[in-house]
Amino acid sequence: MILRKVKGSTTSQLHQAPTIGLVLDFFNPRILEGVHAFLEQYDLRLDARWSVRGDWTPKEPGWDGVIYGVVDNPELHQRIQQWNIPKISLTAEKADECSVLPDYVQCGMMAARELVDAGAASLFTVTLTPREIDTQFAQGVTEFARSHEIPHHQRRIKMPSLKKMQQLLLREVNSLPRPLGFCQPHASVFYSTQPVLIDAGYRIPEDVSMVVIDKDVQSTPSLATVPLTTVELNEWHRGFVAAEMLHQLLNGETLTQKQLIIPAKGITQRASTGHLRIEDQVVGKALSFMRQNFRRPIGVDDIVAVAGTSRRTAENRFRETFNLGIHQELTRLRIEEAKRQLSQRDVSVTTVAGRCGFSSVHYFSTAFKRETGQSPKSYQLGAK
Repeated sequence: MILRKVKGSTTSQLHQAPTIGLVLDFFNPRILEGVHAFLEQYDLRLDARWSVRGDWTPKEPGWDGVIYGVVDNPELHQRIQQWNIPKISLTAEKADECSVLPDYVQCGMMAARELVDAGAASLFTVTLTPREIDTQFAQGVTEFARSHEIPHHQRRIKMPSLKKMQQLLLREVNSLPRPLGFCQPHASVFYSTQPVLIDAGYRIPEDVSMVVIDKDVQSTPSLATVPLTTVELNEWHRGFVAAEMLHQLLNGETLTQKQLIIPAKGITQRASTGHLRIEDQVVGKALSFMRQNFRRPIGVDDIVAVAGTSRRTAENRFRETFNLGIHQELTRLRIEEAKRQLSQRDVSVTTVAGRCGFSSVHYFSTAFKRETGQSPKSYQLGAK
């Protein structure tokens, strides 16, 4: 029998309602909201007092059931296992019989696709822990890279000191071809690494683009030096489904599936993959398309078509925002990329012209000399 919320219940009746605890050692407000949204439909109370500091839970909380997510506290996890009440886990531990988890493999595939769509020619991912969020995310990146024949590099490293991690990642990026798409689940890693890459002369996103999973209540992705594009987990839905499963257990029902995987919601694009927060949608569309495709032989007409307005309107709005024309910005992006490629010893001027979207080597040489004051060959010899 399903317990339904009874309208007009007295205060004493409400206080006798079954109580569900929510215990987290990594606070997630969206999960809390999803759990509450389900429970309020029925005569079930939510005790979320330990959803911020799960380690403060009493040994015997007196609940009728619990939803818990323990990321890094074995003692707390062991304590919860000793409670003789129905349980639904939000993490994947061997002792957890019933769980609701994010689809981290899908997250990795979404991140890889976003990076490739943004112009990455190769992919790089790092696994820092043996947890599912690291291993399954890397699995998703690998599956996408293999199925789309994209060069892919994966590195497993233990969680070192912050400075050691920065040095290791800089060394890895130095050894890999560019433009490089760098993805891993933890925003804090890129928050710490971006300044080191920038100091070393890397441009984000032109040289190294980045995608992470958005799971930080501290808004780390948006506060990074270059705001980070993120894969958005559907955490509200995960909380709702966990509460629904626990409700079934409380009613003596048998779960048809003891582990459910919740797909991600989508991608929030930010500057780390070339997407700027520009209020003028025409300018934003034009710039985003340009940064993703400038290595191809596109022209101003192609950019204007994506912007969805007349050429005159697009040009005027672009100049108003950046104080230069669409063609000027397109050429600037191509010249900057050409400079980077010409610094390599084993590439010809003709090859660089083709790789950077120029229609001919003659046009490339003319534009390069106009912008830099020297020919591409002279620049290449000087770079050596």
